[in-house]
Amino acid sequence: MADDSTPVRARKFRIEGTGRMLEALARAINSALKEARATPYRMGLGSVATDDLTIEIEAIPGEDNLRYIPTSIDEAAEVTSGWAEKKRCDECQELVALLLDDAYLETGDGGVICCECYRRIEDGRR
Repeated sequence: MADDSTPVRARKFRIEGTGRMLEALARAINSALKEARATPYRMGLGSVATDDLTIEIEAIPGEDNLRYIPTSIDEAAEVTSGWAEKKRCDECQELVALLLDDAYLETGDGGVICCECYRRIEDGRR
């Protein structure tokens, strides 16, 4: 119990990565925590950037929460690999949506199509 009335919900969070990626993540977390400990509001930012990797961490006050915020639909698809179905445009094969997302157009035969290809086809520019 967090207090006398709020039950604590059990959660599990799994992170996998190469040693280089995990080391960068650890450095960013340590940086954010160090900054948060030095402020009265317990907020802090930490980041690590290399040629091909940027990790940003923000320590925030408030409820006990952990979020991962993807920066693109492709990144979200990679993160949700194994439980979210990828929907690709039938015309250009561009990633349009994930199973949990309904912001795509369905074709007559049950496939999906992105808005750009739909407009192109409707305009007669096949």
